[in-house]
Amino acid sequence: MGKNNIQENIRKLAEYQGIDVLGFADASEFKDYLLKNSKRRDPKLSLSDAKTIIIVGVYIGGLVLPSWAKSNFGRTSRLFLSGFFNDVIKQIEPISTLLKNEGYTALICDDSKSGGSIIPLKRAAIRAGIGWQGKHSLLISRQYGTFLALGGIITNANLDHNDQEETNLCKNCKKCQEACPLKALGNDYILNKDRCLSYILQNENLPEEAKTVSENRIMDCEICQQVCPWNAKHINQPLNTRMTLAFQKKIAAWEDFFTLTKLVKLTEHDYKKTLTHLNTGIPYSIFYRNILMAMEHIQN
Repeated sequence: MGKNNIQENIRKLAEYQGIDVLGFADASEFKDYLLKNSKRRDPKLSLSDAKTIIIVGVYIGGLVLPSWAKSNFGRTSRLFLSGFFNDVIKQIEPISTLLKNEGYTALICDDSKSGGSIIPLKRAAIRAGIGWQGKHSLLISRQYGTFLALGGIITNANLDHNDQEETNLCKNCKKCQEACPLKALGNDYILNKDRCLSYILQNENLPEEAKTVSENRIMDCEICQQVCPWNAKHINQPLNTRMTLAFQKKIAAWEDFFTLTKLVKLTEHDYKKTLTHLNTGIPYSIFYRNILMAMEHIQN
């Protein structure tokens, strides 16, 4: 099959799989990647004859629970509810299979495996023309804001690549930096994970100052995304994508589930049974600690 036919079949397959964004980038080294000793800086360290990075995005802006605004309700995030904590995997497996059937090698980026994703997906998405990096360090798309879960494939198929990156449109805006409760965005485009509430809520070490700002958040934060001007239209009216429409059918059940008085009764067995499919990898002990902290906020 010719290059153009393969690329067109990938596009059709991506649409069939519910993928909202598809991009193709050159598989050269990311020379500006800060972690110079990381294997992720160069796709060819994972696939020696790599020629193309295929980047996909699934819109998660519609994965919102109205009860997030209520203090007696455990607030999570769009990413948490999407099940894409470990990259978009299931939707791109058929694309990988297509390439392999044509005689090519295809490596899926999977953050759940040891060492994490084999490339920096945000950098690859920028190279593929999908968006630019915001001052909150997240990818921003003109059409989808920051609400894209990303996935990627490295392949030795020599497909047509994007050759023009998006202009960074953050300009003088500092809303995300000003809104961050723990000042994790002190430097433009760099996230200080040790100060980020989302990361703190996933780890054992819990600074006292985090307790005072966590409110009813039991997992993840999203404050920097809530104030980002590029997300305003998605917060007011999420796009009606396949994932948005499918999620709307689950809202009533999820809202009942995430009531704090019910969450606090979850056993470890129940937690694993009901939330393991979201692929967060977050231990029950930490999840339960966050629930107790949210309930303490109510009492105060």
